[in-house]
Amino acid sequence: MGIAYAAPYLPPPPPVSPWRGVKLSWTGWDGSEWELTNPASGLFLMPGVRGLGLPEFERQSSASPAVAGSRHLGTSTKDRTVFWPLYLYSDSGSAEFMARDRAFWRSLDPDSEGTWTAVLPDGTKRFLRCRLTSAEDEWTHDPVQRGWARYAINLLADQTYWLGEAVTRSWAQDDLRDFYITEHDRTEFGYADDVIHYLSAGGSLDGATFTNDGDVPSFPVWTIVGPVTAVAFGVDGKNIIVPFEIPAGYGVQIDTDPVEGQVLWYGHWDAAAEVITDPVDRTSELDPTSAFVSIPAGQDLPLSFSMTGAGAISVTVQNKYRRAT
Repeated sequence: MGIAYAAPYLPPPPPVSPWRGVKLSWTGWDGSEWELTNPASGLFLMPGVRGLGLPEFERQSSASPAVAGSRHLGTSTKDRTVFWPLYLYSDSGSAEFMARDRAFWRSLDPDSEGTWTAVLPDGTKRFLRCRLTSAEDEWTHDPVQRGWARYAINLLADQTYWLGEAVTRSWAQDDLRDFYITEHDRTEFGYADDVIHYLSAGGSLDGATFTNDGDVPSFPVWTIVGPVTAVAFGVDGKNIIVPFEIPAGYGVQIDTDPVEGQVLWYGHWDAAAEVITDPVDRTSELDPTSAFVSIPAGQDLPLSFSMTGAGAISVTVQNKYRRAT
């Protein structure tokens, strides 16, 4: 009889921590990209960062000497101030330090915005557009000789809310099946199979909704690509009516956010870049009953549209948040 050997003891794998941090990065106005929470990159934020939490509010009210207290009329949200206590270094010598230092400062500009990005543990991203306002860079040593420097950088976000990732839903004819979202997009980015819906040549879609999980109302961006002879679209039955024909190869786009001007752009449609080239402002031709309606926070409001023709229509929403997390 042979000798039986017991299986060797294998210790259980270490438990996976349920805790993850927030990854921060900066994309400069010049397109350069910088990690801000990875010390090994040679640039990282130190304790004391501001701008990730709530913005500053100002209460609007009215008062009367004959009545105690005041009457609440709402709030206004002020510009968001951002503060970065930052450490920049290089272990490769003075020339490398100066090159990195110059490139980083070139990414900051008082007149052009860059994007501060927060990647949350669940993989979602939020974005804040910022511009440089000032910086403190007092020399306590020669940074070129030592290869490191501490900076205190102040930025400003004119549009004070953090933005979520853009969410797009599209509706098209069968022959435009992947006009907006291709099979590669589905595989690469995980789009659901029901992102694109299909209409008859003169149809409408009932039951489509859009949820705003942000903290404030969000205004959708509508894009229509011809050929379309008539089209109306909107939120909760309040529609924008385009009173002119959109031929094949042309498109219209309107961002209903009042900050963006609520302009109806018309022009040649670049299918590869998915943009209107040489856009013409045709806002004045909109039907006067057209309504620019937002999607309130926390509500799942129905979308409404009707379209005659073999074109395509899409709606894009980028929700807004008071905090990065």
